[in-house]
Amino acid sequence: MTNKAPVASLCALLLVCTPMAAPVAATPAMLGQVMVHGQAKINGIATHSGATVFPGDQVATEPNTVAELVFNGGSKVLLPESSAVVVNNDAAQVVVNLKDGALAMLTRSSTPAFVEANGAGIRPAANTPVVLEVAARGTSLKVLVRRGSATVETADKTLEVEEGKELDATMVPDPPQGPGESRPRPPFRSRLRRWELIAAVAGLTGLILGIIAITRSNPAECTVISPTGRLQCP
Repeated sequence: MTNKAPVASLCALLLVCTPMAAPVAATPAMLGQVMVHGQAKINGIATHSGATVFPGDQVATEPNTVAELVFNGGSKVLLPESSAVVVNNDAAQVVVNLKDGALAMLTRSSTPAFVEANGAGIRPAANTPVVLEVAARGTSLKVLVRRGSATVETADKTLEVEEGKELDATMVPDPPQGPGESRPRPPFRSRLRRWELIAAVAGLTGLILGIIAITRSNPAECTVISPTGRLQCP
């Protein structure tokens, strides 16, 4: 006669004591690719054209460099020299946080890439060609719309920047909430200390976007082809 009780007890012990396999962490979805003309880094490591970018990656350009970020949703961001961005996503929308320097964006999408700079949000108009430039240095924020329009959101104001206009603003941090204060916290952390809308005269990025890109029905089809930032459009 076989002794089944010890065998059953051993099996139960093994089930209790054997550690469960750790869940496999999901790989974050790729946001797009970077094309480099010069020298650029992703997370501090030198990169090359065709490298992929993922949520949380920082892309920075060296002197005499232009980097072109081509996102899955169709938006393109051009980084001139000595600029840095961190890319992320919010649901289906790419979020480009400009840490320093400048960028130019070309887009035509129902969910265009969203830009954050100096505690403000810059949202290009959806479903229409938009060409814009953003620059952030110190407390200064500049937003120039070459084509289409964009909405600039801060902790205390929402402004519409129309085609041919430039927003020139000085930003200050939103003050911390006082004891007992129950006001809802704004989604953006900076306020406008001073701002004005002026007619756009010169570019902010040093990139030569060119009239051909601005007049294209879909400027996101254009590609930067040299360290000067000149664009070639099909």
